[in-house]
Amino acid sequence: MKDDFLPELTKGTIIMSRVRLARNVNSLPFCIEDENSAKEVVKKVYRALSPVDTFNLYYVNNLTDTQLESMKESHLISQNLIDNKKTGAALINGDKSISIMINEEDVIREQCFMRGLKLEEAYQKLQKTDDAITRNIDIAFDEEYGYLTNCISNMGTGLRASVMMFLPALSQSGQIASLMEEMKEIGLTVRGVYGEGSKAEGYIYQISNEITLGVSEEEIIETVESAVIRICDAEQDYSRRIFSKHEIEVLDRAKKSYGILTNAVLLSYSEFLDNVANIKVGAILGLFDLSDIDGLDDLIVKVRAANLCEHFGKNLSAFDRDLYRAELVGEILTKLKEN
Repeated sequence: MKDDFLPELTKGTIIMSRVRLARNVNSLPFCIEDENSAKEVVKKVYRALSPVDTFNLYYVNNLTDTQLESMKESHLISQNLIDNKKTGAALINGDKSISIMINEEDVIREQCFMRGLKLEEAYQKLQKTDDAITRNIDIAFDEEYGYLTNCISNMGTGLRASVMMFLPALSQSGQIASLMEEMKEIGLTVRGVYGEGSKAEGYIYQISNEITLGVSEEEIIETVESAVIRICDAEQDYSRRIFSKHEIEVLDRAKKSYGILTNAVLLSYSEFLDNVANIKVGAILGLFDLSDIDGLDDLIVKVRAANLCEHFGKNLSAFDRDLYRAELVGEILTKLKEN
């Protein structure tokens, strides 16, 4: 499914696609504690990937807490990897579309990110990475059960396909609970921004598969993609019911929120999320002019606490983060409105 064929509202609804593959190494524990063994795996993966793309190598124990949190905020690494300071590492390509976590929950976790609904494209891109790894490393695989993983829920293909979505109408109408039940019935799950156990901040949710065993990679991607299209249709329907019949109120909220975000001196992250969601709803409906709706999604990640510190090149107190966040948000939003 290509973005060109999706309705305009769907473009604003679908933020990002991610495909993740879980792999382990024969003759090694699925969670490597020996530092020498762990470093040997890192070296093998790094060498295997050199013909595919240029990757930067990061060892968890060589990074500051702020750097690690910033990478997590950008979805490049997970909390599980951060917690493994002894043997954890990550390989990230230049445009940050591919991240390989080593010694996370499994020995190798490969991820590919793409903007919009591009699960198939992300899988094809990641498959080149996976092929290079499996050609050079003896991966744990069983003819009956498929790829062997630390958690039984990942066995089989080892594939998780997820789509991040902006669902304000379904959220405000109270339909999210029934959506979760509907997705569960077809083997999918609805989670928050950072996956299992995280909150759906700013009406942002992740839809992903739960079943990896007994199905093919193509079937997983097709199931998730079809479900996402249905969710987009439902979001459109409830958007017409809630927002389109009250365009003056939607425009009023968007303009007030724009005024707050471009004039605030102090801005907490929660206040930012509430107001940027109002602007995005107005922009999706075509009531509020913005040059790039995707720019709002980038901004949501950019002004998180650790990313702010990285952007300004220094550690910031909670007070300073609110001060610097207000400055950065005002600057970027003004450009998005003017261009």
